[in-house]
Amino acid sequence: MPRSFFALCRVGEENVVRRIPLQAGVQAELEQLFDAQEAAFLNGRDEEVVFDGDWKPDRNQIMTLQDAGLVQPFLETLADGPAAYEVLDISQYGQAGIKAVFSHSEALEGRVLIQRFRTSQYLQKSGVTLVFNNNRFGKLAKQGFALDARLTAIVEGDTVKFHSFASLRTILTVQEHYHEATEQQVIDFSEHVNFHIENAALFDAAMDERSRKLIRGIALSDVLNQHDVTSIREKALSVGLDIGLQEGKLVLPGEKRRLKIILSFLEQSVYKGVFTDETFETNSKRAVQ
Repeated sequence: MPRSFFALCRVGEENVVRRIPLQAGVQAELEQLFDAQEAAFLNGRDEEVVFDGDWKPDRNQIMTLQDAGLVQPFLETLADGPAAYEVLDISQYGQAGIKAVFSHSEALEGRVLIQRFRTSQYLQKSGVTLVFNNNRFGKLAKQGFALDARLTAIVEGDTVKFHSFASLRTILTVQEHYHEATEQQVIDFSEHVNFHIENAALFDAAMDERSRKLIRGIALSDVLNQHDVTSIREKALSVGLDIGLQEGKLVLPGEKRRLKIILSFLEQSVYKGVFTDETFETNSKRAVQ
């Protein structure tokens, strides 16, 4: 039985699902495309790790988060069937609001395969789109869109599995599953008695998503209040990291890469190789079982 394809669209302030009707030949081709992308998405990913906002997965890992409300629009299509949904209309690109294209898996019952959708995938959104036919270029006369080259996520039950949180959040409202330092937490960190900021302007400029995430982890661990300057510096030296001192305070440098290494150390994401004595950053702080 042919599979149905759907679009998750943002209309007004809510997400709605639209049905994508397909010609028979195109239907079979899209099914093969999604099957291949499903296999590629799962290939070599033999370890599932619950997403906690603190690290990126290794090549053999896949991140997961559970949120029944988040996945409800996808799972409802399994029960409702395509006839329950309005047909996708892209005659007005600005009103379509496509966020994702999805279908159901043939390999595992109940699994949903999701591609993200970007506005750049619309064809002939403006201007002229040329198509090549019989050794000549002609103008694309109708609206259309391209599909992505890979899956962004799969849904199984109330669990979302994904490789990139940044890509996932272009589709779904998942901010509550991700936490970074607030502006006040960054200020409190920079003004901590243990620190001397080498260059305030460069420090502020370095406060990107990754830096804020590290600072939040440091704040939660309370490491700065449990260890004094001498203790922190000694522990840093033990993993090959020399943090400068000025007037008895640890120097947070203006150089962005160096600053992030120190933040990673304070967040316990730096270690020394036992055989090479080299200093490394790690993606995960999971305790070894």
